[in-house]
Amino acid sequence: MGRIKKKDPRAKKYQIPNPNDLESAISCIKARQMTYREASEVYGIHYSVLFRHVKNSNMKAQGGQTALSTEEENHIVSCLSLCAEWGYPLDRYDIRMVVKGYLDRRGKKVRQFNKNNLPGKDWANGFLTRHKTKLALRLCQNIKRSRAAITRETLNDYFDNLEISIDGIPPSHIVNYDETNLTDDPGTRKVITKRGSKYPERVMNNSKASTSVMFAAAADGVLLPPYVVYRSKHISDTWRIGGPKHTRFNRTKSGWFDSFCFDDWIKTIAIPYLSKLSGTKILIGDNLSSHLSTESIKICQKYNIKFVFLPTNSTHLTQPLDVAFFRPLKMHWRSILENWKKTDGAHEICIPKDHFPMLLKRLVLKLNENSVNNIKAGFEKCGIVPFNRDRVLSMSPYDSCDVNQSGDSINSSVLEFLKSMRSSNSTPRKTKKRLQVEPGKSVETVSDTDSDSELITELPHESSSDADEPEMSISNVLHTTSEPQVVKHGITFKNVIPIYKENEVNVDDWVLVSFQLDNLKQSSSKDMVYMYYIGQIIKQLDGSTFEGTFLRSKTTKLFKGFVYGFPNVKDICEFDRSQIIGKMQKPVPYCRGLFKFNFNCNSI
Repeated sequence: MGRIKKKDPRAKKYQIPNPNDLESAISCIKARQMTYREASEVYGIHYSVLFRHVKNSNMKAQGGQTALSTEEENHIVSCLSLCAEWGYPLDRYDIRMVVKGYLDRRGKKVRQFNKNNLPGKDWANGFLTRHKTKLALRLCQNIKRSRAAITRETLNDYFDNLEISIDGIPPSHIVNYDETNLTDDPGTRKVITKRGSKYPERVMNNSKASTSVMFAAAADGVLLPPYVVYRSKHISDTWRIGGPKHTRFNRTKSGWFDSFCFDDWIKTIAIPYLSKLSGTKILIGDNLSSHLSTESIKICQKYNIKFVFLPTNSTHLTQPLDVAFFRPLKMHWRSILENWKKTDGAHEICIPKDHFPMLLKRLVLKLNENSVNNIKAGFEKCGIVPFNRDRVLSMSPYDSCDVNQSGDSINSSVLEFLKSMRSSNSTPRKTKKRLQVEPGKSVETVSDTDSDSELITELPHESSSDADEPEMSISNVLHTTSEPQVVKHGITFKNVIPIYKENEVNVDDWVLVSFQLDNLKQSSSKDMVYMYYIGQIIKQLDGSTFEGTFLRSKTTKLFKGFVYGFPNVKDICEFDRSQIIGKMQKPVPYCRGLFKFNFNCNSI
């Protein structure tokens, strides 16, 4: 059957009356305000059409009738809208399968469909055309399940705290910061080519390299100078020539921001801007571990700067730079990069670091044209300035409890389809074991239940040249059977040894130390927020003050939250004896400078 149906131009053309005019004419006739002839002259509808609609209120639509009733199609429309709101939008094939399941459960057979009761492609296209005012085909973007799991309760708690935090603070004192990547690939573009060409190509060098840049903006539209981090061990003088005014340049081995770079950004970018302002200032950002350190906390407390951390996995809804600033930034960057690769950089494989400042300056100048409006729009869309939590809550789907209350209007086939998509049937990964196989010898496939004692044997740890494969036993992590505990700040710290005397803490001891943060609520002491770190005492300055070096939590596939290691840049800080929660038991060496404690800082 053809997909395109053309009307016969010789066929008689029927006039289709306006639905509003038809309804008004019928109501006037039924109220005996007009006769059929008078209504026909006033509304321009033939009197015979008015007569049929008045006498028969259940008049069928002109032309062929739909396979499903109007109530059934409206029912399907509401279900499709609900699926899209839940984050599981359906395509045209899914609509056909849902209708088939609906008809099979009712035992209804539709002769317009095929033998299996499955609607065809024409029906799906016609269905979308009939309901084009409520449904539309759009390109979708994929988000992780962790982002989709953000709940309305979490967002409401965040806005409850945010409302107290920004109360009375002007927009110029509220700054949002975030880092992004400027890649070396200008992307694809539509070009003119010979008709029939399947794979048009364009000669232009590109690579997968990228450069990290930290951007920050105030709620009044002010864009702070960028902060660039190169991937290098050293930095050259030519890598900063020609860049935007007051831009700072740094380098790391990985090319990503670490705690040292963030501390430097606080000192060189944030403090020079915020120190000129009076009163309380707010820094809004994500809660990455590299975006927080004890050094940053102390500096910000000195200048009355408070941190506001966004809920985990919610930056696509609550971060102003992500919502309204980075997309136009990336569009301008691709345009600037493409023009450069057509001229001066035509023979460059990637962007040389001494050319990057010049390109960044062009980007900043391009952004300044509309950056104020974009920044303000981002803060408004995220409900920060002006404060309006409904701007964010309207973008998040309703909980399943709201759906169950209106379950009578939801088709069971749609509910089963959603349950099958929402269910997580992922099985946990099996522990990998190293096979003891002679060089050059192959191994045979085995099933999940079978075992080959000759081949599947674990290589002894002491014979391995790589010290990163520890013995896979939970006893290595929880290496003690006793569980001492300390209760402080309303929290019970298990496997932490309490301290009763002042002389119990000595140099080289491992201790758990608390650092106070500026919380969003400052009404009482119970609202204080603390960060807890495991460190080793390296010096005792006086009777109650110590100096120590602190570890960072390392996440591995086997041990999450129990393995710690020193950061690349040592975190050395002074602390008071009152900040010590308790002593830690001597750690078990893990591998390559890592230590295992039977304590999880991430669970607090």
